[in-house]
Amino acid sequence: MTQWQFLTQAEAETIEAVCERIFPNDDGRAGARDARVIVFIDRAAADEDEALRLCYREGVQALNAFSNDVYGSPFAKLSGDAADSLLERIENAESSTHPDVPHPLATFFALVWEHTIQGMFCDPKYGGNHDTLGWQLVGFPGAQWGYNAEQMKPGFDSTIIPIKSLEDLRNELRGANA
Repeated sequence: MTQWQFLTQAEAETIEAVCERIFPNDDGRAGARDARVIVFIDRAAADEDEALRLCYREGVQALNAFSNDVYGSPFAKLSGDAADSLLERIENAESSTHPDVPHPLATFFALVWEHTIQGMFCDPKYGGNHDTLGWQLVGFPGAQWGYNAEQMKPGFDSTIIPIKSLEDLRNELRGANA
């Protein structure tokens, strides 16, 4: 079990279920759960101001209450189709087609969406993008000291460049200075 810095286990399960619907494991490709986006979110919330933490706390409560009202179950226990349908209602809450969505959910969903994307593609030192799965997904070589002329040409296949994280660069520096 993960040692949470801010989230409770129940909050983490709910938020991770939302993240997995935003960025699912699909066709054998890594998703938010594989990339440990929830660890990034937990660390980000622990380091932020009270307003952001309150948005997460109240958002999880509101999401589970809404999910229970609509489907009789907390969000993390919903099927993929039911979860997608509920999130679509929340995402479209500003329109007149879904006036029943509680107000804090639109803000909460936007926050989770933003943090999910950040957690998928951040440097792994921040808790997400575990094993550089997000970078592998898009062919990004990560942190590099620079690129040679061949690598800078249009159409160059950047997936052949070994992926490096900030930790990899630090280790290279330590080795060079030893």
